[in-house]
Amino acid sequence: MKRVIIILIVAAIGIGGGIYVYQANKADRERELAERRAADEKNEQARRDAEENRKKAEAEAEAARLAAARSAAEHEAAVKDQERIRAEKAAAELARLAAEEDEKKLDAERKRLALEKLKAAEEAKAEQARRQKASAEAEAARIAALEEVARLDREKKAAADREAARIAALKRQQELEAAEAQNKIPVIERSIMPSDYKRREHYYLNVEMENAQNKKAPTRPQPAAQSTTP
Repeated sequence: MKRVIIILIVAAIGIGGGIYVYQANKADRERELAERRAADEKNEQARRDAEENRKKAEAEAEAARLAAARSAAEHEAAVKDQERIRAEKAAAELARLAAEEDEKKLDAERKRLALEKLKAAEEAKAEQARRQKASAEAEAARIAALEEVARLDREKKAAADREAARIAALKRQQELEAAEAQNKIPVIERSIMPSDYKRREHYYLNVEMENAQNKKAPTRPQPAAQSTTP
């Protein structure tokens, strides 16, 4: 009986020890598992942190690359804009210079045309003056020629009248000499004068006066050349 009790006690102690060992082992396993889990979680967190840091670094690197690329693009665009602005300024300056040159040419052409127009007007005015002068000179020459013809006609007519008067006076002188030779007083006959002779009436009056004087007194009559002037 005691032996059974002892066996039971030993068995109980063994079972209790086994249970204790089991529980202890279970606790150790649970602790190890918890530690392993904690280590795994820590490792996972470290991995996640590393991955996050890597992604962050990559994002920062990409952002830096994009910023550098944007900066380079902006710089290139700015350079291109500056080159374009310089090219536009150069083209505008060339256009301005060309416009100024064209304006100078146009101004010179306008001045040349104005000068030619003025010269043409002056030449036309001078030509008109020359024509007027030539016309006036021609008219003056024509009038002078007409006056010269009239003067020559007058001189010719005066010479003819003087010749007629001279012939008449000579005839009267011959008649007086013939009458004196016959001792009688002659009657002066009037010579026939042209109708347009200006001094005809004066000549006829002198003849009539001399004839009347001769009738009053039988004196020697005055020479005809002294009594009448053709």
